[in-house]
Amino acid sequence: MSASAPAPQGDDGALFAEHHATLQERVRRRVYYTSQANVDEACSFAWLQLLRRQPRRETVLAWLTTVVVHEAMGLDRGARRLRPLEAAGDRPAAIGTLTRREARAALEVVASLPPRQREVLALHVAGYSYDEIAELTSRTYRAVDRHLRRAHAALRDR
Repeated sequence: MSASAPAPQGDDGALFAEHHATLQERVRRRVYYTSQANVDEACSFAWLQLLRRQPRRETVLAWLTTVVVHEAMGLDRGARRLRPLEAAGDRPAAIGTLTRREARAALEVVASLPPRQREVLALHVAGYSYDEIAELTSRTYRAVDRHLRRAHAALRDR
């Protein structure tokens, strides 16, 4: 990545007017199960990336399509992860060995963790190793271990 952003080409407004409807239609066709809010968010992200990266204009629609579809898929995956717990209410059906109420309480504990512990725990749950977390967060391996031990202890105490 270069130290400075490419110079704006000045045609961003015209590109938006020309391609925005097409871009929304393409993302709806490729990620058809996502919400309209995710489509809008993904399109906004793609337009911001266009302003930031200034891709070649000959292939701009294909570039925008790739960016928006990837972003919409990521947003949809995140929304689907949260949907089961939000929709479940307090029904007693179990998630693993936890009831939905216990799972919700655990999520509230995670939300109440200090920011560093929450960040490290989220990365660990996402599948990153201690070494990768240390590198991503500019912390030492020991600090990552300490944050995770404290976060796990808080979850166990509840």
